[in-house]
Amino acid sequence: MSLYRPPITVLGATQYEYQPSATIYLAPSQNGWYTILDTTTNVLLLWIRVLQRNDETAAKSLRMRISIDGRVLTGSLTSCANWTSYYCYIASWGEPVLTTSEVNVGMYVVERAKSVKVEVQFGDSPGTNQILEGYVQYAKLKATTL
Repeated sequence: MSLYRPPITVLGATQYEYQPSATIYLAPSQNGWYTILDTTTNVLLLWIRVLQRNDETAAKSLRMRISIDGRVLTGSLTSCANWTSYYCYIASWGEPVLTTSEVNVGMYVVERAKSVKVEVQFGDSPGTNQILEGYVQYAKLKATTL
């Protein structure tokens, strides 16, 4: 009788591999939705940041939509100043909120999920040389061999 047991691979309970930031950098259109991250691998959101800029230095409205395992959370349009970073967190009532204060998404809600989609909407008429930037830092659950 053999006592050999072949190794098995499992997803570790708390071991994550950090991934390169998911990013967008584009000229948006009014009311367009833009996907920053769309993944179906076991994922943990770390932070979300968006920025808009234009030649008129005008504030423009942005809105976040985050889908976590099929549950869609949509925020309100927020007036975002030119060349100012806005960070997204999920408020206790379940709405993505934009703020100029740096936040760790994980402090506000558990975002470990099988699938995550992060989108931003540009809600105004674009200015001259309008640019929309978005960044999502995330990690994937790491497989562990036992």
